[in-house]
Amino acid sequence: MDKFIENPSQSPLLTLLAGIVVIAFLGMTDYITGPELAFSIFYLIPISFVTWKAGYKNGLVTVVMGTITWLVSDIYSNPHYSNPLIPYWNSMVRFGFFLITAYMLSAMRRSMEREKETARTDSLTGACNPRAFMEFAEQELERSRRGRKPLTLVYLDCDNFKTVNDTLGHNTGNNLLIEVVQTMKSCVRPYDIVARLGGDEFAVLFPGLDAKECRAPIDRLQSELNASMQFNKWPVSFSIGAVTFSHPPSSVNDMIKAADALMYEVKNGGKNGVLHQTV
Repeated sequence: MDKFIENPSQSPLLTLLAGIVVIAFLGMTDYITGPELAFSIFYLIPISFVTWKAGYKNGLVTVVMGTITWLVSDIYSNPHYSNPLIPYWNSMVRFGFFLITAYMLSAMRRSMEREKETARTDSLTGACNPRAFMEFAEQELERSRRGRKPLTLVYLDCDNFKTVNDTLGHNTGNNLLIEVVQTMKSCVRPYDIVARLGGDEFAVLFPGLDAKECRAPIDRLQSELNASMQFNKWPVSFSIGAVTFSHPPSSVNDMIKAADALMYEVKNGGKNGVLHQTV
């Protein structure tokens, strides 16, 4: 089921068309076999498939198509009803059944996607959590190997963060962490990865940026973060370690260790600075 969620249809239109074709086939089969064999339940197969893979709106199309197809097939294969309104009543009942099924599947899909997103997101700041960061970083590392493109990892720590918690309170500390992530996201590209890896430790992964290209966003990151702290009158600065990998390392852990080591060099050397290295 998880694999089904993670790999949604790349073309909702094709999925919808496939569902309509199956419904047409079922309608023809329903007509040929006559009224003695019931095929209603089989209409749920394309309706469920399209709803899950292509969304609720496309699922509604198959609900309507399935209802109409069944009605036409029923009328032409069994013209002898005691009341001419019976097939229309039956169609409305089936429409309601199909509609409820599509709605429940859509709600289930949304719920599972929300749970999946929650499992990958830091609940306080909205940044990627460590688990999600490792997954994204593994993907980018593999892409870097295949395309022979550079990869830059930035690791930063909030200097004197404990002082904020001790003197201004944990609520202020939480607001500071939220502000850090919002500022970081505003300084990077939409597809760069911002993560919270520890209490007051964060990372940014810049896919495809070499040492020269990543210098400007790193400088902007430091400048904007410091400006934000000064604006809010929070006594916090940032120690930043950045490593550009011209040749992809063997693992994501190696990437993190290299950037983390540079960050601690900055912290041990007086804090509030950037140390950038190319390997």
